Amino acid sequence: MEGTSAAANSSSLPPPSRRLSQIRRRKKRTREDMFSEIMESSRSDRAHLNEWKETVSKFRKEVSEHEERRDQREERRDARDERWRQEDQRMKDATLGLLRRLVEVQERLLDNRLPLQPLFHPPPSPCSVSSSPRRVRTRGGRLRTPSHSTPVDSPSKRLSFF
Repeated sequence: MEGTSAAANSSSLPPPSRRLSQIRRRKKRTREDMFSEIMESSRSDRAHLNEWKETVSKFRKEVSEHEERRDQREERRDARDERWRQEDQRMKDATLGLLRRLVEVQERLLDNRLPLQPLFHPPPSPCSVSSSPRRVRTRGGRLRTPSHSTPVDSPSKRLSFF
């Protein structure tokens, strides 16, 4: 089998004399032709290189613009956060001021308040039974002063805080 395929391959090639004549008929390449081919190849490589450089440049420009937009968003976010912090601090200071004023008013009221008066008179002493007010028993067995007894202090004196 191998012999037949080798014979088929050798029959498809032109005889050596014909091949030599074809080589002679070909245009001979001069140095100038080879230089032209190299220059053409170099131009095409340079065009590809320039195209690649342009693509890289566009990509870098897009990345740079994206980073600038991101930085601007971050700056706006930081400025907004700072405004929120300032407003929060202002509200805290205002609340603290109000609380301090309330404490001052409460302290002033406590300083001006009359001392507490006992609700019931002390039990009567044996010598002055007639001068002490009578006590009335309630249903639960507790003692209370009658409603017709004189008040300990007048209401107008108790409310004069200012």
